[in-house]
Amino acid sequence: MGNINILSIDIGGTYIKYGLYNTDTHQLTHVDALPTPTHSFEALAATINSLKKQFEEHLISGIAFSLPGTIHADSGLVIQGGALQYNNQINFIEVFKHQLNCPVSIENDARCAALAELWKGNLKNVQNGLVLVIGTGLGGAIIQNGTIYAGAHRYAGELSMIVTKSIRKYGAQAVLGNQVSIPLFIQHMSQKIGKSIEGPELFQLIEDGHPELNKEFQKYLDNFVQQIFNFQISYDPEQILIGGGISRNQFFMDRLVNTMENFYQLLPIQIPHAKLKTCKFKNNANLIGAVKHYLDSIG
Repeated sequence: MGNINILSIDIGGTYIKYGLYNTDTHQLTHVDALPTPTHSFEALAATINSLKKQFEEHLISGIAFSLPGTIHADSGLVIQGGALQYNNQINFIEVFKHQLNCPVSIENDARCAALAELWKGNLKNVQNGLVLVIGTGLGGAIIQNGTIYAGAHRYAGELSMIVTKSIRKYGAQAVLGNQVSIPLFIQHMSQKIGKSIEGPELFQLIEDGHPELNKEFQKYLDNFVQQIFNFQISYDPEQILIGGGISRNQFFMDRLVNTMENFYQLLPIQIPHAKLKTCKFKNNANLIGAVKHYLDSIG
């Protein structure tokens, strides 16, 4: 393959991350982010077109998309948009290959993270693994026999949809994605202390020992760890990786790992289990994996 530039765009429920990947240097550069339009696909399309123009001088050869939801990667159809329901039934490849006048690829965000880690990250040579991407919801990717398992209807790994309690009683809070969502967790904690607070300040307060926030954070971790245990029993992975922006927070990761190990100590029998690690590429895993999918599908 010659020296080409691929614009990688990771569309999240809260932010759009993007970066330029060069196939000669194998480097991801110009990484930045902007808020995700929340109200319409038309607004999202305008943002993407603007991003393409921003990189015109770099002679973009193609665009690799990572986004939430159930994706038919070969056809480009978003079956359902996950955190971005306005993407439902939109064919990204058909729309954007004409709007952007270049080849386009699309894949689910958590599967992109898994592709990056299988390619040259912490899943290299791993046969059975699980990637959990914590963000607006909970993205999941299941690796079986060294490849990503999508399932009969491409819903395998849609862990945000797992129902953990009565949906009649709890509504949207019955599903795991809303229980571990970082924006919703920050919103909940802001209500607890009676003022709006940003993520870095929140976790600093928790680390500094704020009693009420620590109590709520431990509830969050206990609930999440129980579900990670259920994943372990269901899929029996040899490695579980945590991705998403929060994976860069060492305090969060240390507490999560400690809570998980303490949980296993409570079990009446010893269960062999995967250790939790972060994605090697952390918050850039989706971008790099989107490139890998582009290279595999378009070349």
